[in-house]
This record gives sequence, C-alpha cells and structure tokens, in this order.
Amino acid sequence: MKIELKHLSKTYPHGKAALKNIDLTLASPSLIGLVGPNGAGKSTLMKLLTANLLPTSGEILKDGSPLIKQEKELKSGLGYLPQEFGLFEDLTTTQFLDYMAAIKCPDKKTAKDEIDRVIALTHLQDKQKAKIRTLSGGQKQRVGIAQSLLGDPELLIFDEPTVGLDPAERFAFRNLFAETAKNRLVILSTHIIEDVQPACDHLVVLNGGEILYTGTPESLMAEKHAATLENAYMALVNGRASA
Repeated sequence: MKIELKHLSKTYPHGKAALKNIDLTLASPSLIGLVGPNGAGKSTLMKLLTANLLPTSGEILKDGSPLIKQEKELKSGLGYLPQEFGLFEDLTTTQFLDYMAAIKCPDKKTAKDEIDRVIALTHLQDKQKAKIRTLSGGQKQRVGIAQSLLGDPELLIFDEPTVGLDPAERFAFRNLFAETAKNRLVILSTHIIEDVQPACDHLVVLNGGEILYTGTPESLMAEKHAATLENAYMALVNGRASA
C-alpha cells in the first residue's frame, strides 16, 4: 500500500489552518511515527487519512487513485484508534469486541477467532467478562487497541494509543506495533518521543500544521548532533541548530 499526500491543506471554518501544504508519501511495510506538540495537526492528518475529514485543498492518493473514491475499500481494510473513542460502558469487553467484529469479520467463526486473537494480543484475558465501565483508563485503552486490530487490517492508524498505559504496557505495545508493521502500514501518532525511537523505522515531525522533518530517528539525531531522540526533537521544534 502507498498513500500520497499532495499539497494537502486543511482550514477549519473558524479560520484556523490545521495543515499547510503537506507533501508526504507513506508506504508499507512500515511503522511511521507521527510526532509533534499538541496542536501540531497530527489528529487532523489522521482524520483526513481515514476519510473522516475532507481537505480544504490538495489530495490524498491511495495506490495512485484518489482516496475519496475508495472510501468503502479503505474502511474495510482499516484499523483505527482515534484519540477520543467511545465505548459501550454496559457491555463486557467480549460483548463490545463481538459488536465490532460483526462489522469487520465475514462470519461468526472468523469473528470469534479474531476476538480471541486480539484479546490475547492486548492482555485482556482476565477482563473478558468485565463490564467496560469497571475497567481502568489503561484497560479501556487496551480495549480500543484490540478493536482496531480486528480483521487483520492492512492499514492501522493509532492516535496517542499509549495514553493511560503504564511503562510496562507501553513497552509491550511498542513491540506489538513493530511486529504488526512487518507486513502492513502502521501510523502511530504520539507526543511521547520514547515511544517511537525503539519501534518506528520512519519519523514525521509536525509543528504548526507543517512538516519539519521526515526520515529515520537516527538521521534526525545525527542532523541535530544529539545523543537522544528527545533532544534532537526538541531542538528541531524549537528551531535550534543543535541540542
């Protein structure tokens, strides 16, 4: 899969320019870290990639064709975790995943197998029968990650997926995202820089709706003469020549 963003801009009705003339190519297999401070345009970009928003100008191509003409095909092969997502609080974890699997999986046997698979991947075995309203914030986040993995989608988009997770959980999910990206396109948005360096093979830094950098984390560190990715990132965002 290849997704191309050409001269992409998004301005909201109140006049705020969330994205400004973005040119970017994303191709599988790859785990791409999309980073930037709050308000950088990360969530807007992800909503455009999932066809939940339309650009003000420019276009998005999926495998050479306009994304807007492939919306049904896109969503059938998409796993998406938005920054804010709703859960049916009175359902159990398994009931909620069963509801989501009915949308993504072709038959009941496939759905059951998929539910078992994603529950194991997200370490929710002991919470299968628990009502979602009784779960902690981190456990609810894991349910959100689990639903995005249903159906083995070819494109996975995670917006701040590790919010609410403890350090051990974040480490486990970094490994899961890296493993998943071996044969598909995974886009991971975060403001937690340590979540991208060990896992992502490509980095996109956004600030003020513009791309400041695309390339490997290691190249950014070398460019900024920084010992850590966080120092290199801060130097880039703050406009410093070196960390």
